[in-house]
Amino acid sequence: MGKISTAICFLLVAWISLAQSTQKSNTINLDFTPDFIDFSPDDKYMIAENEDHYSVWDIKKNTKIIEGEYNFKIGRLLKNTPIPTGSGYFLFGNEQIFLTIDYQHNNTKIKGFSLKNGSLLWETNQLDIGVTVTETIIGAHAGGMLTIEVNGNKFSKTQKANNFFTRDRFLDRLINYIPAKNAIVINGKDGLQMLDIRNGKTLWTQKDFKGGIGELLFSQKNNKLLAITIPATDGALDLLTTTPKVIALEANTGKILWEVTYTGDFIPNYATIKDNTLILPYLDLTFIDLKTGLERNGDIKNRTATAKNVTKGLGKIMALDKALNGNTHTFNNAPNKYNRLIPRQLYFNNNGKLCYFTIFDKNGKWNTGSKKGYTIIDIHNDKIALEKYAVLDNQWTVMQDALANNIFYIKASGNLNRTIIKAIDAKTGADIFETEKAKNSADIAKAFNPFIVNKNLLIDIVSRGIYILNAKTGEKISYTSTKDLGTGTIKFSELYNNGIIIFGTKAVGVIDYKGNIIANVPAKNVKSFAVTEHEILLLESKNFTRIDAKSGKILETFGFKKADNVAFSSSGKTLAKYKGKSITLIQQ
Repeated sequence: MGKISTAICFLLVAWISLAQSTQKSNTINLDFTPDFIDFSPDDKYMIAENEDHYSVWDIKKNTKIIEGEYNFKIGRLLKNTPIPTGSGYFLFGNEQIFLTIDYQHNNTKIKGFSLKNGSLLWETNQLDIGVTVTETIIGAHAGGMLTIEVNGNKFSKTQKANNFFTRDRFLDRLINYIPAKNAIVINGKDGLQMLDIRNGKTLWTQKDFKGGIGELLFSQKNNKLLAITIPATDGALDLLTTTPKVIALEANTGKILWEVTYTGDFIPNYATIKDNTLILPYLDLTFIDLKTGLERNGDIKNRTATAKNVTKGLGKIMALDKALNGNTHTFNNAPNKYNRLIPRQLYFNNNGKLCYFTIFDKNGKWNTGSKKGYTIIDIHNDKIALEKYAVLDNQWTVMQDALANNIFYIKASGNLNRTIIKAIDAKTGADIFETEKAKNSADIAKAFNPFIVNKNLLIDIVSRGIYILNAKTGEKISYTSTKDLGTGTIKFSELYNNGIIIFGTKAVGVIDYKGNIIANVPAKNVKSFAVTEHEILLLESKNFTRIDAKSGKILETFGFKKADNVAFSSSGKTLAKYKGKSITLIQQ
């Protein structure tokens, strides 16, 4: 191994001394110099990459499994910008399969390798990368993001639960993994296809499936795949001629069972399956019977009919306007009550009924008027069980809602970019409390920080400070301003056992659940972080900091030389120091 800088040596010594009895250290030598080091969600595998090469290691056994070259430059460097050419990988820990994908519009190849012995199990060139469709899918998902992705080693709940991941956002939107089937679903050259990732076998091909998939849901109870389609592009012709649909397919055969159109703009990760009902919340609510594909005919359908008809008409007018006026977008600046921030999650009470907050008038017509109210809905019979009118007035725009401990919380923004949280009884709709108006940045793009209900505490994070309240009464326990915390404007936050980590434009701050400041680190551009039982780890481009997770004491902070790099797993239990072709691993 090459000479290690003094700072890195101190890091390794400190790391080992943390838990001598359970840690091990070893060195790995590669045949190339990596630009990226990643670890699987279960800390079993390490993937090293540069622009052209990849290498996969079982770090529990300290053995190399796979090494190879990509055909194209790796796509993860592109961030949110989709292009028609690139390379990347998927790792499926449960099936012990590693996929490499070299994607190009007319020449895309997938290879499946065994994580047991590194052997090539299968390969296919059937993936059809339609550039225009892909750009639309990537754009739709990017536009639907409410959280700020800053760190390179965090996984979604789905990835953690099913032990799979990729660092290529392009592939993450195009390859649909169905864990229950040990399969992926792709848009193949001959139609929609399901492939067994263990052997590459094509389980079925549906030639009649057309269009891009914005999202694919699987109902294990009904054994159905539900493909939510979107227009191929956002161009005028596609907007005029394409009807967004939900297409249901029999999961074992790919047979199309039914199709139903939907109204409103596609929002990723928002459609929900509940028992035998598909809930589409793109323009308020639509309830689809999974057996028949028919919209349930009841209260919600009747109350939203007018608004949906108006929206359909408006959509056609906007498409015509775009065709006639190009990108001038005459309607973009026009007031539009449908163009508002909306909740990104649906909540159900203990009886399986939907708790929902929306706009409706005194007569119960949805998307009419300006006041917002609370409803409880029996989704299977499309019947409103409870309706509470005018919980919020017209000056408030809903940003987020949540249900916890039979209390329904709504966060809304109003005049001067102030925000409030309203708490109501989830059973009756009766008011419980309303928070004081919180100050936010004048820049609305920085205003949204989600509140969190945790340990009977309501934690409201706004751009200028952190409120900690009693979640049942709204009583203020503490308020910590960003000025006192020294973080600058808050970008995002992370809860852990002992408190809250605040990532700001100037620094990272840590407070406990009573609002006491326990740490401040002048780290502006954190690219990765992790929290273990003992420590908080922060990594910038050339700085690394360790913080005691309980006391907030800074255990170590240093910068390292240009040739030195540090990476760690999402759990914080595995750390890699790499310089040139040599990697030193420390595992707890």
